[in-house]
Amino acid sequence: MKYDLSWDKPHTPSGDVLWQESDCYWFYDRAQRIGGFHRIGQKPATGKGQVTLFIFREGGQRFVLSAGPRTEVVLDQDSRQGAKQVVGGHTAQALGNGRMRFTWQEPETDADLEFYEAFHEPRNWSKTGHSDEFMSNINSDGHLECSGRIRGTIRIGTETYTIDGLCHRDRSWGLRDNSRASLHRYRMFSGTVGPELSFASFFLDLKGGPSMVAGFVARNGVDHDVRDLRVIMRMDRDGLTPLGSTGILTLETGEEIRIESNSVQGFLTPVPEANSVSQDHISTFLYNGKVGFLDLEFCINPGRGAYIPEQSDLTFGVIEQGLSQCVLYRD
Repeated sequence: MKYDLSWDKPHTPSGDVLWQESDCYWFYDRAQRIGGFHRIGQKPATGKGQVTLFIFREGGQRFVLSAGPRTEVVLDQDSRQGAKQVVGGHTAQALGNGRMRFTWQEPETDADLEFYEAFHEPRNWSKTGHSDEFMSNINSDGHLECSGRIRGTIRIGTETYTIDGLCHRDRSWGLRDNSRASLHRYRMFSGTVGPELSFASFFLDLKGGPSMVAGFVARNGVDHDVRDLRVIMRMDRDGLTPLGSTGILTLETGEEIRIESNSVQGFLTPVPEANSVSQDHISTFLYNGKVGFLDLEFCINPGRGAYIPEQSDLTFGVIEQGLSQCVLYRD
């Protein structure tokens, strides 16, 4: 299905309690050494919205909002507008031509950002349709992925910065049954270096069902579906924090693309109902002499144990909510 502008605007809910719509994006400005992850989600039938926010400046402060009461927001009559969704002090607004405006307002941090340039046409996970049956459990009505550039202002604590960096965004709407997902082997691997190379991919098991790989690689206006994904991580001594990764993307043509990444900053989100922990790490990689960035998302629970890590268990990653000082992965 070809992208059109309606994909970026709020859609009509079905009334099912499992129906959701979300905007999610991650970014990194290497010059300013600022990056982050931001998700704005809504479940209109339940009257609830959810926010996740991770923002950092290397050598400065970072902020995490990923668990607890502050992440659950009661929706009001202005939460769903013609081109905008609002969850508390967080917004996602379609500006047309694939451009988006994202804002957040929290006592510890705020931002006004514009996704202003796309490196390829926004698209779904698969053009071949091989993931349609699987995705009916995850994003039944629609999904888009797109890499590009983002710019604007961000305040972290008392410091305000102007950024212009690389970004990858996604948007999904429809039924999402999280209880169907088996998160203990989950991987998401998405990023960009520019028009020369962008990619979005994931690996996920369904309980009692198949394993699924979906995604694509876009290079200079030509894109191919991903047939297989392997992500091998280098872990720190805590056994929890990835210092880097090797991603192997196998295209439908049989070509393999290998991405070697190094972690910059990351955060953890406890998922008690799945006896698991989700991690999200902003990383960098080198491709044809250019430095790109990627988001590595995964669960660290192959044994499916019930222990949820505490901050003292970690070296570089962060699980504590609110402002804290960045711990550098590198000098």
